Amino acid sequence: MKTSDIIKYEKLGFDWQKYIDKQTNAILDRISKFKNRLYLEIWGKFLYDSHASRVLPGFFVDSKKRIFSKLKDNADIIFCINARDLEKNRQLSSDSISYWDYCLKMVNDIENEIWIKAKISINRVKIDNKNEVETYRESLQKLGFEVYFRYEILGYPKDTKKVLSKNGYWSDEYIRVEKNLVLVTGAASSSGKMSTCLWQIYHEETNSHDSWYAKYETFPIWNLPLDHPVNLAYEAATADIWDYNMMDIYHEKAYSMSSVNYNRDVEAFEIVSGLASDFLPIDNYTRSYKSPTDMWINTAGFCIVDDEIVQKASIEEIDRRYNWYKEIIERGDWDKIWLQRCDKLKERL
Repeated sequence: MKTSDIIKYEKLGFDWQKYIDKQTNAILDRISKFKNRLYLEIWGKFLYDSHASRVLPGFFVDSKKRIFSKLKDNADIIFCINARDLEKNRQLSSDSISYWDYCLKMVNDIENEIWIKAKISINRVKIDNKNEVETYRESLQKLGFEVYFRYEILGYPKDTKKVLSKNGYWSDEYIRVEKNLVLVTGAASSSGKMSTCLWQIYHEETNSHDSWYAKYETFPIWNLPLDHPVNLAYEAATADIWDYNMMDIYHEKAYSMSSVNYNRDVEAFEIVSGLASDFLPIDNYTRSYKSPTDMWINTAGFCIVDDEIVQKASIEEIDRRYNWYKEIIERGDWDKIWLQRCDKLKERL
């Protein structure tokens, strides 16, 4: 984390203590609804959330770390690595650090700051590329990590018959966990966090253990308007991965209540509800989700204490993202469409 990512505000618009208390209690409440364990997929950065600290003045950059530290005695951590990203050396930092080194730094930071040694899941391994990935497994094992392979499944997630077959989930290695809360994180988007959760739940269900899934989210803030600046700032922050906010039509249909969600979680809900109906018993709490918003644990919107300050900070963040995209495009990298997306967000303001 760079200190330049942290902005100090004279006036605060967000109550950090209220958030830590409410989010922690919401996680504990979700845990109380099951018999075995909760697999909680973590949105965004695991330890430090500088974007949240910029758009929600008063949000401590290490709020997630504080929450997880409260829960650590009853938690395991699974860290997901994408085998394809290893192969391509996906760039996740402006410092040009390799994908491998970035992952190593993250798992070491988690161990040093949460005091839990993560179990490593290398996802999307191709059978014909297994030997090459095996080198990474051996390197991690020498550092004392438990490492598991999960294989690429053709037809995932729509071909549920194949996903749940011996050539699907059953070819994956089950990750041995003990605690009743499993925090599932990864280096970046598309690391296979949700798929890992579902495989673990499927394996445990076939062995008569009642486990289920939820997602720790911060943005978009579901109980603010779609065009609220803090939600538009999230779209600006994810313009490079083509995320966009949208109304949760499932939530509206189920509860006659408006809720803001985003494209990838709407897709995720459809995957979770589809697979869950195929292998989870009717009384498993995961099957009670009627919308993407139901999957979430997200209390940030209840902790805003000065909306005007939050709006001002969010507008500044959109400008900041625009200038950052412009800078890297001028260096000859990336895509001008990112600037166009930010321009359209400014028009919506």
